Amino acid sequence: MAPYDSKVHRGFFRSFTIRCSLRTRECMVIVLHAPAKGGVGAKEDGSDDYSEVFEAEKERLVGMLTKAVLAVPNRDFPEGHVRAARDDGSEEIRVTSVFFQEYEGLSQPGPDHPVQHVYGKTCLEERLGQCTFQISPGAFFQTNTEGAEKLYGIIVDRIKEVTQDPKQTLLFDVCCGTGTIGLTCLKEGIVGRLVGVDIAEPAILDAKVNAEKNGFLHDDNNSADDKDSFLTRFIASPAEKVLAEEMKSIPRTTPVVAVVDPARDGLHGAVVQTLRKNEKIERLVYVSCNPTGTLVRDAAMLCAPPTKKYPGRPFKPVLAQPVDMFPLTSHCEMVMTFDRMSEEEYGKYQGNK
Repeated sequence: MAPYDSKVHRGFFRSFTIRCSLRTRECMVIVLHAPAKGGVGAKEDGSDDYSEVFEAEKERLVGMLTKAVLAVPNRDFPEGHVRAARDDGSEEIRVTSVFFQEYEGLSQPGPDHPVQHVYGKTCLEERLGQCTFQISPGAFFQTNTEGAEKLYGIIVDRIKEVTQDPKQTLLFDVCCGTGTIGLTCLKEGIVGRLVGVDIAEPAILDAKVNAEKNGFLHDDNNSADDKDSFLTRFIASPAEKVLAEEMKSIPRTTPVVAVVDPARDGLHGAVVQTLRKNEKIERLVYVSCNPTGTLVRDAAMLCAPPTKKYPGRPFKPVLAQPVDMFPLTSHCEMVMTFDRMSEEEYGKYQGNK
């Protein structure tokens, strides 16, 4: 069965994704492939139709992947680094789950594209800080767990600075993924309630499980009538479609902080508009994987003078902290903290005496 050629859209095996945890010693393999009958560029004579051999080849491949312990390379860790072993003390890593994913498109499948579970567990577990997280095949999770702990520690510190009454403070986690940032903040006791929003439904399903796994009640029905009884609520939707309505339901006396962790495309304009408009948000922590691109664009919209499109007192940048999540590359994450301008500051900003 030939590898897929993206130039002519012909072949079978497109890619193998390997997600591995050095802490839980689990490994998930996702095999992305073209339809067995042939992809978009299938030959007219049917010579690249693998329908008759696909099931046997699938079974053979799963057997190869799961029969033995995986070879783990020796690494030069810094002095004092402690390698994480499994709860049972074993350092072996085996493939614990295998998925196949058929895709006929020309690019790459989205996070909601269906997968076929063929072996082992239906998810990967990872430990990060005080929390344990479930990760489904289509859900985003930071690739560098130890780096993510440093990153989340910075976010926790920035929020802790402004939460005078943590139990009453509500955190909006925009682009929340599997709920890692928000649940970490809850576990650290710096906020009392959490609302997470993400466009990827698999990630939100994981976030709901993760809330329960880490001991937090969550609103499974997204009920608008009983919002005060839950600790967490996760919504599968583009943030720009639900954020404004969610903000309206917050009691005026409730302290609110927000964290945004968008993809490289940055924030939708409607999300920026909602963040600007709702002046009860006094602090905004922006986590960016594209600090020289969309972070610069979004920061300008968050901090610019009010307009009809972007009303409300502007934010001001107060701290920027890079985090090297990708060692030996030119990429880094940036945590930029924004505070809302006070009425007095804004008056001076406008030139009022």
